[in-house]
Amino acid sequence: MVDLLTGQNTAERIRLRLQDTVLHVPAHFDAEVLSALGRLCRAGQLTDADVSELLTTLRRAPLARHHLPGLVEGAWSRRNTQRLVDGLYVELAEQLRAPLITTDSRLASGYPRADVP
Repeated sequence: MVDLLTGQNTAERIRLRLQDTVLHVPAHFDAEVLSALGRLCRAGQLTDADVSELLTTLRRAPLARHHLPGLVEGAWSRRNTQRLVDGLYVELAEQLRAPLITTDSRLASGYPRADVP
């Protein structure tokens, strides 16, 4: 999502891949995006105004946010192969029988059914 929001060189590929797709994310997703945007701002790659605008865009994005309690046990069961926070995404994909679309190479390398646009 950060690549898409910030217009990275992968943004158009991501946009095409997500077209006509319902996006499902764990409830903490917004906090992860906030953290990434904050890092980019501190590095001078985004301004405060940019981040504010992107957060508004994120808030309006048609995302189906899923509560964490139903995901944590599955994430914990993957603790030996996934970072715990990544396990939340994997567990959600498994429960929904949906593709896990990511540009995170570490997450993709640890989950064979990851879809990297």
